[in-house]
Amino acid sequence: MISLESPHMGLNDPRAPATIQMWNTWNVSLTETPDHITRWVAEVARGAPSEKLKHVVFSCHGNASYLQMGQGIDRSHTNLFSRWAGKVEKIWFRACLVGFIRNPGAPITGDGNLFCSEIAKAAQCYVVVSTELQVEFSGRVLPYGQLDTFEGLVLSYGPSGDITWSYRYPSTYQRNPSNLRSWTRNPD
Repeated sequence: MISLESPHMGLNDPRAPATIQMWNTWNVSLTETPDHITRWVAEVARGAPSEKLKHVVFSCHGNASYLQMGQGIDRSHTNLFSRWAGKVEKIWFRACLVGFIRNPGAPITGDGNLFCSEIAKAAQCYVVVSTELQVEFSGRVLPYGQLDTFEGLVLSYGPSGDITWSYRYPSTYQRNPSNLRSWTRNPD
């Protein structure tokens, strides 16, 4: 498990298998727009101690440069994260494949590198993202202030949009092909 310092905010999409619990937790409805999501997080940050959130965690499904949060967030929405500049220190995308590059340079979905880089620059903060499939048990509620360890390659983007560090956890791709339930997953 990864423990996060408060104040933190968690955004849970109802289609995601796991639920996170943070200092402020929002169960985002399917009808929420990217505009409203980014505005509301900025409003919560203004009400936090020091008028700033240390962490914002997205718990949702994802794909290359796409978050299945509310109505969906893709590269056409990255400028909306400028509302978080000076209000959020780090964004965590706990979702499959968001940082993966499926289609380099794709304007809407497909280039996770550009998506994460643009969000980090707009929000002037760090963005932590996976590039591989993530494994989670359906219906799991994570302990307060924690998120599950990632699977596979994880990247961190800095406020200038560059990659500041990377780390490779065990990958879900390393499984026994004769047993489809034999995922190599992290113990937490």
